Amino acid sequence: MAVEPRIVVGRNISEERHRRGFTQEELAEAAGMHPVEVSRAERGVRDLRVSTIAKLAAGLEVPARELLRGI
Repeated sequence: MAVEPRIVVGRNISEERHRRGFTQEELAEAAGMHPVEVSRAERGVRDLRVSTIAKLAAGLEVPARELLRGI
């Protein structure tokens, strides 16, 4: 069974955040988001808008394609 894309993106966000040593709060601040939004994104609770993926990628200083890898 294939993994839902939102779960894959969430894992990618979490991996990149850990790689940089950020807390969810630090990523939220860097991305201009609320920490709850970051938590939901990482858990794959909902599908993310392109604009949200772009904010998270900017906060992590990675190309958005890194957050979409594996889909």
